[in-house]
Amino acid sequence: MILIQFYVATNWDLSLIEELAKYPVTDLYGVSNHSIVGGGRPSFLLPDISKGDIAEYIDKVHKKKMKFSYLLNAPCMNNIEYDSHYHSKLIEYIQWISDIGSDSVIVTIPFLIQLIKEQFPKLKVRVSTISHVNSVNRAKFYEMLGADEITPDIMINRDFKTLSKIKKAVKCKIVLLLTDGCLYQCPFRYYHYNTLGHASQTYQQFERNYVDTCIINCSIIKFSTPEEVLKCRWVRPEDLVHYEEIGITDFKIAGRRMTTDWILRSVKAFSSRKYEGNLVDIIQGFSMSHGGLEEKDPNIGITKTIGKESKSKLYIDNTKLDGFIDFFKKQDCVAMCDDCNYCKEWAKKAVVLDQEKSPRYVQSLREYLKNIITSREFGLNLSEPSEETKKGLDWDPETANVFEELIQLSPPAFQSMARMAISSLAEEKAKKRSSNRIEDQDIIEAFIKGTPGPFQAEMREGLKRFGLLSE
Repeated sequence: MILIQFYVATNWDLSLIEELAKYPVTDLYGVSNHSIVGGGRPSFLLPDISKGDIAEYIDKVHKKKMKFSYLLNAPCMNNIEYDSHYHSKLIEYIQWISDIGSDSVIVTIPFLIQLIKEQFPKLKVRVSTISHVNSVNRAKFYEMLGADEITPDIMINRDFKTLSKIKKAVKCKIVLLLTDGCLYQCPFRYYHYNTLGHASQTYQQFERNYVDTCIINCSIIKFSTPEEVLKCRWVRPEDLVHYEEIGITDFKIAGRRMTTDWILRSVKAFSSRKYEGNLVDIIQGFSMSHGGLEEKDPNIGITKTIGKESKSKLYIDNTKLDGFIDFFKKQDCVAMCDDCNYCKEWAKKAVVLDQEKSPRYVQSLREYLKNIITSREFGLNLSEPSEETKKGLDWDPETANVFEELIQLSPPAFQSMARMAISSLAEEKAKKRSSNRIEDQDIIEAFIKGTPGPFQAEMREGLKRFGLLSE
């Protein structure tokens, strides 16, 4: 019998090594807060650790009979890898990674894989999930480039047919990422990792600064559309057996921006294959406040907004998700998601949000996003908005629920845009009534005005079902 093995992120806490050694953890991975290549987290979120401390940390990992992988997983280096001056620095950096005893590197850029396999053959290479390996052909290409291990695109985490075929097609070890809460088929993901890569690179002309519009958009969707939380391709501790059945026994637990307690709680849950609590506490992507983002992000606007997140009380009850995974063994989600209410029905049972405070949090996110996309955040269009708009409006809880139901009548690809546009119209209607509270009459007028012609009939039928429009 092959035992499962975990590959776990480190936050550079020395005490984490001792604790992780108690579990079936074979590999830790991490990176300094910035590097010539960059990675998948902005530099301000990670500890500022010296090269000497990194070398000491890796030595202690080895003494506990575990291995260490160094992250070089930004998807773009702004082409400095082809400049002779910076290319020399890149070679020096990889040499240092090898010299301090790293066992492997985690890479996204194909050119770097080829370079490392050619010049640093002692280093094993794991292909990052950021490379989006989502097919047999892509997996074989990366193996041909020299990959020793592959972490598949998380979007295929519940595509058992494709995962099984990839596992059989390559000799590479498949290391499945368990704890990623990104939106399913997220439209921001490619751009997001590019911004994160540049925000963690040593030689960055804009001082590694960025505004995370991707996570703002993501949170608006998750905290207003509960089924999207279940569509995310995380894996429950109880469901590891389904991946073992297709031959996958190596699993990755992310969380290098998280606290030691958070990382250990997640490792313990997956090691015991059971968790009787809120999945938000062991899966990334549902809480910006976990890991101290509201304290570390240099953008004041987003830190003020994040402070309201905890009041939304997002709870994903893992005890109510037994059997949820079975459906995905036969469902083609890429082709059928628009025709299926499976996740929506399960969300009614397992996902809980504060019905009053969650809409307020979403509204604050929308207002901050509007400040960005109208350029007010950058010092332009300063005559807007009014003080009343800045404060935001309250939503009647029942109205907020009906609003979300009606938004579902829009095609999935347009729901995020419709949610922002129609909620803005509803605010305008409430203000015309000199009210600080959005009520039914406001969303009725907003939907009638803001819904494009081809979708008017279905929208009006929806209003009638909720008793908001007479026959």
